[in-house]
Amino acid sequence: MKITGAAPKIAIPTIIYMFIAIYVDKLNYPLFKISLDNYSTLVVIGVIMVMIGVSMVIAVQGKLRKSFYSGLLMQDGLYKVLKNPMYDAYLIFVFPGLSLLLNSWLVMTTFIVNFILLQIFIREEYRYLDNKFDVEYKSYLNNVWVKFL
Repeated sequence: MKITGAAPKIAIPTIIYMFIAIYVDKLNYPLFKISLDNYSTLVVIGVIMVMIGVSMVIAVQGKLRKSFYSGLLMQDGLYKVLKNPMYDAYLIFVFPGLSLLLNSWLVMTTFIVNFILLQIFIREEYRYLDNKFDVEYKSYLNNVWVKFL
C-alpha cells in the first residue's frame, strides 16, 4: 500500500461533490444558507474548525511519513487518541468548517459523502495494517482511546 492509503479514493470524489454542492448552492441563493443574519459568527467558528483540522493533519503528517517508511505502526501522538486522526480532521473539522465559511447547508452534506466513502474505502487500509502488523495492530486497536472510524 502507498503512503496515501485510501485517501485519494476518498478525497477526490468528496472534493468533486463539494464543488458541485458549492455550484448548486450559488445557483439557488439563498435557499441553502445556514444564516442570513449572523454570517460573521459562522466565519469565526468556521475558521477555528478549519484551523483545528489543518493543525491535526500537520501534527501527524510528518510522523506518519517517518513511521511508514521505517515500517513501523504509528501509535503515538494523535494516533494514541484517535484511530484515524487525519481522516477525522477532515470529517469533523475541515469539511464542516468550510461549510460554515461558505454558509451552506448543502455544502455541509459533503460531510455525509466523505463519511460514506470513508466507510467503504478505509477497509483496504485496515486489511493492510492487520496483515502487516497482526498482533501489534490488534493491540493498538484495543488501546486507542477513540475508535470513531
